[in-house]
Amino acid sequence: MSEADSTRQMNLYRNLALALSFLALVGWGTAYFARASAAVQQQLREEVAQLKASQDQILTERDQAKAQVAQLSAERDEAQAQVAAAQQELTGLQKRLEEAQKASVTGSVPAPTPSSKPARPSEGQKQKSVSTEPRLPP
Repeated sequence: MSEADSTRQMNLYRNLALALSFLALVGWGTAYFARASAAVQQQLREEVAQLKASQDQILTERDQAKAQVAQLSAERDEAQAQVAAAQQELTGLQKRLEEAQKASVTGSVPAPTPSSKPARPSEGQKQKSVSTEPRLPP
């Protein structure tokens, strides 16, 4: 029986060595997986940081674009107000022109309508009025 005991003991050691080898392989595999997982985690953290920086930059650009839109909108409103004022002035000038044309046809002169701007004689008119004064003979 000693041979049977030695065979049994040999099988026990062999099975124990196989089990320990298997556990060692599992341990090394787990360590490798943990290291690879940590590297992937670090890479993912870096990508998240880059994405946050990109998001912040895009948000800043969006805010700048909104400010530009607001400024352009204000400029557009101002331009529209100027166009409306110019149209009103044009309408008034057209009415005055029609009245002047009617007056030239009928020969009557309507009462002048006050203008929003005082009339300024041009340089040519000033010189003309000075030169057309009647001169007395000597």
